[in-house]
Amino acid sequence: MFCVLAGVFHHYGLTDLITNFHHLQDVIRQSGMFGYTLYILLFIVAALCLIPGSILVIVGGVLFGPVAGTLISLVAATVASALSFLLARWLGRDLLLKYVGHTTMFQTIEKGIAHSGVDFLILTRLVPLFPYNIQNYAYGLTAIPFWSFTVISAATTLPGIFIYTLMSHELASEGISWAFIGKLSVAGLALFALVQAAKAWARYKHVDPSAPHECADK
Repeated sequence: MFCVLAGVFHHYGLTDLITNFHHLQDVIRQSGMFGYTLYILLFIVAALCLIPGSILVIVGGVLFGPVAGTLISLVAATVASALSFLLARWLGRDLLLKYVGHTTMFQTIEKGIAHSGVDFLILTRLVPLFPYNIQNYAYGLTAIPFWSFTVISAATTLPGIFIYTLMSHELASEGISWAFIGKLSVAGLALFALVQAAKAWARYKHVDPSAPHECADK
């Protein structure tokens, strides 16, 4: 199923468009008001094809500015995550379990949700333990409720999207300067602090990717 989706998107040039920064920027800019819709659709295509959405977030910052860019990227990322989740849960559960059910990543996520619930989801969304888009499919195969997944994914994605959007806008507006380097350093420290805070919170809540395995072995 996913090979078919990837083949269709590649046939129409969508995957090439997403991975070509300058061409993507030109296409969205020339689309006028339809550019917002096109941007969201491309974000969904990227998520379904497991293409990192970071390039789209950067384009959003350059084209739409820090505020509008953050909002539209957040909406796009949330919709894309939700659709991937539902696709795994409703259409491809048996197929996905056949191919990824035995993998360490899926077993860790499944046992993590069973052991720690949404706390485990929060940890894996804030700390890059597994590829983000793959997580969307993997969580669709677990027992986590759809709305819990969607709301938590949106909330935990917001800080990173905002920083990426702001920095790309600043770079496009000011170019590389000492002021930009200073802002970039602050942004990097903010992301680092967020990740460390998430790890500390996980330790406090006894959430650990290795914990489910330990519990399962007892």
